[in-house]
Amino acid sequence: MRNLPRYLEGLDPQRDHHTIYRYMVQREFAVDMRVGFGLAFYRTFAIPSIARLLHDTGEMIERTDKRGDDTRLAMYELIDGGPDSRRGRQVIARLNRMHRVYGITNDEYLYVLGTNVFCPTRWIDRHAHRPLHPVERAATLAFWRRVGDLMGVQEVPATWEEYEAFFNAFEEANLGPDPAVTPMVEAIRAMTRRRVPRMFQRVAIQAREALLDEHLRQALGIARPSARVLIAVRSLLRVRSLLRRMTGPPKKDFFTPGEPSRTYPDGYTIEELGPSPVRPVNRR
Repeated sequence: MRNLPRYLEGLDPQRDHHTIYRYMVQREFAVDMRVGFGLAFYRTFAIPSIARLLHDTGEMIERTDKRGDDTRLAMYELIDGGPDSRRGRQVIARLNRMHRVYGITNDEYLYVLGTNVFCPTRWIDRHAHRPLHPVERAATLAFWRRVGDLMGVQEVPATWEEYEAFFNAFEEANLGPDPAVTPMVEAIRAMTRRRVPRMFQRVAIQAREALLDEHLRQALGIARPSARVLIAVRSLLRVRSLLRRMTGPPKKDFFTPGEPSRTYPDGYTIEELGPSPVRPVNRR
């Protein structure tokens, strides 16, 4: 086992999984986790049954900024206080109320939960200042297994190897293109254009899409970015990794509960997160 990072000394990945995972997200890998969660968001689009559900709710196309903010804020609320905290329980209850009308299968729940386990951690192992320690990997799985338990997800695998095998097999069987994907990808591009000066919009969109792996881009119908953009993005990632090794983790948490955002300039309450009312979807 590789050298134990100092912050993990005396911590157990099962007993202290929230303490470990919170520090990973809020400090140690703050930027990498944010990118990884973004990649997880994209990855759900590449499963046709999930893409059609996301499309038919209307949230991704009609209220793209709010949908993105709500997903991020709910995720970070769970991580900051833990799923068993007062605010964490409020988030879980809100998610359960929204999701129960959609007829989501257990395998779909397992897959989406798995995107939060594997997309950020794979990104960290490839691009962060160091790869994950086994204790951090175990704590990550324990954290999301607890979230899955509170959301009523059945048979969440108990080991990393079992869960990754399920995740990979699910993608092998299901990942691919669907007509529902195109308007959602265009909605995300339009959101980027709203947030970036006109002269940088094309490059910003290409840079974002350069973070996706080729298999995922093909499933989403996204063209391969130019060689110049790919080289620039990879170079910036290497430089950022080097700088992070030199500077150490940030001194402040990445996220503060109730913080303002584009959608909520004066802050938010948990009950404001998500669609209201929830639009029923007829899944065929």
